[in-house]
Amino acid sequence: MFPSKLFSTGGDELNTNCYAKDNQTQQDLKSQGKTLEQALDTFTQAEHSMLEQAGKTPVVWEEMALEHQVQLHNDTIVLVWISSQHVAAVAQKGFRLIHAASDFFYLDCGAGDWLGDNIDGNSWCDPFKTWQKSYSFNPTNGLTADQAKLVMGGQQLLWTEQSGPSNLDSIAWPRAAASAELFWSGPGGDVRTALPRLHDVAYRFIQRGVKAIPLQPQWRLRFLKRVRDVVRVYTGIDLNWGHVKTAVKVVKALGVGFGTWILYTWTTRMV
Repeated sequence: MFPSKLFSTGGDELNTNCYAKDNQTQQDLKSQGKTLEQALDTFTQAEHSMLEQAGKTPVVWEEMALEHQVQLHNDTIVLVWISSQHVAAVAQKGFRLIHAASDFFYLDCGAGDWLGDNIDGNSWCDPFKTWQKSYSFNPTNGLTADQAKLVMGGQQLLWTEQSGPSNLDSIAWPRAAASAELFWSGPGGDVRTALPRLHDVAYRFIQRGVKAIPLQPQWRLRFLKRVRDVVRVYTGIDLNWGHVKTAVKVVKALGVGFGTWILYTWTTRMV
């Protein structure tokens, strides 16, 4: 349905205890004179070779590059998910990478303990990842100019212990749209100027039957739009520019008292 040259072979959260306690696995390893890590390497090499013969590029989770004794082919792509702090280590090994860090891009964080047996339980990747948190990510942070070229993009992820068709829309949208803008447009964006665009995306989703959540109360949106429109009509200035020179022009055009109040209202988003 979705043809791609990339093919994920997994490799995350390998439970070595499971293999250590399985008699058949231990017998096979003993008969071949291999450790579990050596067997994993043999399997991965065979698997990736078959994929490459079929014209596919293997994709693995970061543990295969950073934790296990596996000789990955140079063209392998690595998904960095455990922490954004691990990006540099993957880049230092020369692998192309895709950002999927749980500390920025996991949509399921902050919903509590899904096992349900602890009233004080938190999700493993607390806290909740706001759209502002994802939008603040810098894909090339801590990388050299050459290492930055290894970054292929990023993903926003949602695991389904506590989500399904009934709440998928509200969990994903419009938060995921912030990450889409980040990876399409690059880092350095201002959340204040991004907010109106995300509002537009959310309303477009809702018009199409997607149950996106609101990012702000509607009264606040209407008030801020009114403030922006008044300033634009009377001064020709767009408050979304967010520049010091803009502030000076507003104060000069509207007077110190009213102009300062307008700027305070706009920058703090308060009434």
